[in-house]
Amino acid sequence: MKERIILLDLNYTLVSNQEKTRMIRPFSSRLRAEEYRKDLIEAIKENPVIIITARPSYQGRESLENIQRKTRWNPMEAYFNDLNLDPPSIKESILERFVFPKHGNDGKLYFAVESNPRTRAMYYRHGIPAEPYDKFIQRFPEIVLRMTKDPAQLELFTDETE
Repeated sequence: MKERIILLDLNYTLVSNQEKTRMIRPFSSRLRAEEYRKDLIEAIKENPVIIITARPSYQGRESLENIQRKTRWNPMEAYFNDLNLDPPSIKESILERFVFPKHGNDGKLYFAVESNPRTRAMYYRHGIPAEPYDKFIQRFPEIVLRMTKDPAQLELFTDETE
């Protein structure tokens, strides 16, 4: 797996409590409440990771700063929804406009961790294997076991702005 570029979904995949936080306003309050999956970060941290998300591009900088502040981890690249398209459409557009020209269009180079079944189907059309978080994390039983013994929450990092 380490030789592949991970295409990582943000909402409902890296964000573990999206159901609870998605309607919180203002956005800064939502970010304060967001929690990120420690086990997922542990599983992918040795790979090059590209976040591809339907979250609007105007929320990109704040989102990435929040991820870094709470997890001490950064993706190699991140692309946000700059065209106001639905998730499968924007993610395909991002692949074609940014990812493939930079990294190549051979689906064997990538592996997607993606919550949306329609987006996973789009990735499959491009030859990119894709799994939801629940299935993907089972590839790493040692991480699951370790996190079960030490269930530290990443939201416990202090928010330096408060």
